[in-house]
Amino acid sequence: MRHIGLLIVMPFILAALVFFATQDQPQTFKSKTRVYTGIATGSSIVSLEDAKFDLFATRAAFDNLINIINSRSTLEEVSVRLLASHLILSEAKEEIISAKSLRETKGIVPEEVMRLVVPNNLDKTVSNFKKYRDANHTNFLYELVNYNHPYYSSRKIGAQIKVMRVQSSDLIEVSYASSDPGVCKNTLQILVDVFIQEYTGVKVNQSDAVVAYFNNQLVHADQKLNKAEQELLQFNQSNTIINYYEQTKHIASEKEHFDLAYQELMRDNVGAYSVIAILEDKMSVRQKQFVNNTKIMDLRDELSKINGAIALKTYQEATDSIDEQNLIEEIAELRHHSALIQEELSNAINTQYIQENSDEGAPTDAILEEWLTKVIELESTKAKLKVGDIQKKEYNKLFSDYAPLGATMKRLERKIDVAEREYLSILHSLGLAKLKQQNIEMNSNLHVVSPPLFPIVAEPSKRKFLIAIAFMIGFIIPAFVIIVLDFLNTNIRTAERAEAFIGLKVAAIFPKIKGVSKKIDIEFIKKRGIDVIARRLILNTEKAKDKNKPDINLFFSSLDGEGKSTLLKLLLKKLAGVGYKVLYVTFDKTEEIEGIDTYGYTITKAFHRAEKISDLVPELNAGDLERYNYVFLEIPGILNHTYPINLFKTTDNSFIVTRANRSWNKSDSYSLQDIVEYSENKPQVLLNGVELVEMENVIGELPRERSFLRSILKSVIKFQFFSKRDLINKKKKNFLSNNFLLFLIPIIILPTLLINGGKSSNEENIWKTDNERLEYVPMLLNEQIDEDIQLINIDTLNYRVEKLDSSESFHELGSEFVQPISKYYLIGGSFSLKENAIAFHTRLQNIGFTPEYIKRDTNLHTVAIGIYKNYKEAQMVLDQYLQLNPESDAWIFNGDLGKK
Repeated sequence: MRHIGLLIVMPFILAALVFFATQDQPQTFKSKTRVYTGIATGSSIVSLEDAKFDLFATRAAFDNLINIINSRSTLEEVSVRLLASHLILSEAKEEIISAKSLRETKGIVPEEVMRLVVPNNLDKTVSNFKKYRDANHTNFLYELVNYNHPYYSSRKIGAQIKVMRVQSSDLIEVSYASSDPGVCKNTLQILVDVFIQEYTGVKVNQSDAVVAYFNNQLVHADQKLNKAEQELLQFNQSNTIINYYEQTKHIASEKEHFDLAYQELMRDNVGAYSVIAILEDKMSVRQKQFVNNTKIMDLRDELSKINGAIALKTYQEATDSIDEQNLIEEIAELRHHSALIQEELSNAINTQYIQENSDEGAPTDAILEEWLTKVIELESTKAKLKVGDIQKKEYNKLFSDYAPLGATMKRLERKIDVAEREYLSILHSLGLAKLKQQNIEMNSNLHVVSPPLFPIVAEPSKRKFLIAIAFMIGFIIPAFVIIVLDFLNTNIRTAERAEAFIGLKVAAIFPKIKGVSKKIDIEFIKKRGIDVIARRLILNTEKAKDKNKPDINLFFSSLDGEGKSTLLKLLLKKLAGVGYKVLYVTFDKTEEIEGIDTYGYTITKAFHRAEKISDLVPELNAGDLERYNYVFLEIPGILNHTYPINLFKTTDNSFIVTRANRSWNKSDSYSLQDIVEYSENKPQVLLNGVELVEMENVIGELPRERSFLRSILKSVIKFQFFSKRDLINKKKKNFLSNNFLLFLIPIIILPTLLINGGKSSNEENIWKTDNERLEYVPMLLNEQIDEDIQLINIDTLNYRVEKLDSSESFHELGSEFVQPISKYYLIGGSFSLKENAIAFHTRLQNIGFTPEYIKRDTNLHTVAIGIYKNYKEAQMVLDQYLQLNPESDAWIFNGDLGKK
């Protein structure tokens, strides 16, 4: 119950704290703007074709833009410009900053910063602020921009800026929230201007760098190309090359013609020489002598020289027109001279004496004429062959010179080609870069399609959500802590856990006495706890076959210090106080108990062999025990001491007392195992020192002083909105007033959570008389009652008690099970005083019940609230009765009440 109260109270406490902490929370104003970017679908001058949609590139572009907006440099620029725009104002303007905010701003700005302000010149003021801010990291502006000012801190501005892409469009939406509507609008406007400038600068700077790079590379490529071309020019000049390929082609063609002409000359020379040899063979000796004379040989030699000179002059080339004319005249003169020598040679031969016919009959003049012709031809071919040999050597030299020149020219041309292609490639890339630069400049021109507006309505407060969250946290955290602690706590704590750990049925529980709040009536709780234990003992006696025999109960524990002696002394006093004769046998007789016979025994070596009480206390024989109603035997802790196992067979009931605030170990189970197996009746557990909240399960609502708030809260938790007196008197409640109460309770709970009301105005307990509280202890008191109360004829009741097996329907009564056969008694209490029984009987009648009196054979006077045909009906009436009197120990019984 304490944990449930914590779970209920903590959410309200936290919610109330948040409620009061946020009651002065400033209003928040929000403004938005939309900017067209053209990133996804913008036009392009790079290509006339439709651009392909690249989702990844588009996302990257939007991310870049958003990151530029949220970058530190952008936010710091906005911060400085915002401050400058405020300080240059001579008076506040609502669309820029409110008068209150302006006063606060100027109140914190030092004089040295104010001197940097240039009236009506924002750019100059911003420039001065930046220089001052960047001077060091300890000045006012640096701290203002980087710390936590709500308007000028870059971190605060970044925290309030929200940037998002509008669906899948080219638009981005930028929003900003501030406590001042003017500051909100002005900040957003400055932010838009700054990030557009930053974004454009970044994009344009990128393209400018590319263009500058290609321009630089183009200059280098041009220089390289010019150098290669100059090398080729110098090579052609040094080697007298106009057109290498045409020249080599011409030289090859001329060489081919020369070779053919040279071969022809050689054939003519060889032919002439052969013919001359044949003709000389046909000549006579005289003719041979004649042609070989000195004059003719001189003329031949001179003719040969002149023909050679003509051939050389013909091969010679003129350098200019004058030289060419001279060369023509020389060749003409040489040819004329050659003709004269030929004529002279012919005349010399013809003037000599020549025979008319040769030896073969051929005319002599014909042989000499032909010989002369061949000689002239031979001399002519000899001259030409000499010139041909010279020309042949020149051709060979020319070919040997042109062969390496071709390779060198190829290398130079290839160098020029590479440089030219490099130059053209760079020139092409430069053109594309300039085109892209123009395209970027065109697309980087972001356009504001929805300017920021001046907000006039504040944003809804998050106070409700904070309170709701605080309420949830106030429930979740305590619940989590309770669950964790409960999970980690291995102590017995409750009766259910005791039965699970120990494996035996719990007969009764007894509360923890020490450390209890003074507001709780602990004496009453102790008394009720002892009453429950006593009732268990009496139930055991009622079920005994021989009721004239004393009920022997053995009390033991697993460890020493479990509280069995304290518990026994309270129980003995209770039983003795209501008229029972009680015997107490213990190993630790420390004090005498009034009205109780107490015997002590000593633990000897033979202690474990004891089979009956007389073995421990020889002066007590069987006859002595007959004088007592109850005999209680206490033995020390069985885990630390030896114990008489046979005593468990001779006792009627045995009870193991254990503390609730300790864990049950395997050693405890092992020590109990033999007793459970050896005893005819399994021991029952008396759980000592349980938390008071657990006692509510046995004795009902705990008697304590409660504040008005706690009383209402408890009523709400249990859905009990009316007092006991109202229910007993059966007053009718108006529907509207009832619902108004239900509506009013949640409203008053929250504000009153932090206020501790006074003492609760508890209503008068209907179970109290004017002078004393009506005391009734069910089935415990044993006094005489007057005979003027009507008796029930027990003989007319049809009932019986049977033990059941687990397959049959039953309801639990103590540790036994009884099968309902005919009548169910709703027992309200058993009394020893007539006056108490009469008063209780009368009160039951006054609240609408039909009570009955049952005279017991044990001189007890039992008052039944009612007698019913089935268990369900009796349970319904019991629930109704407990609503009226939660502290009651009323119970249902089906069996022999012991009539008299």
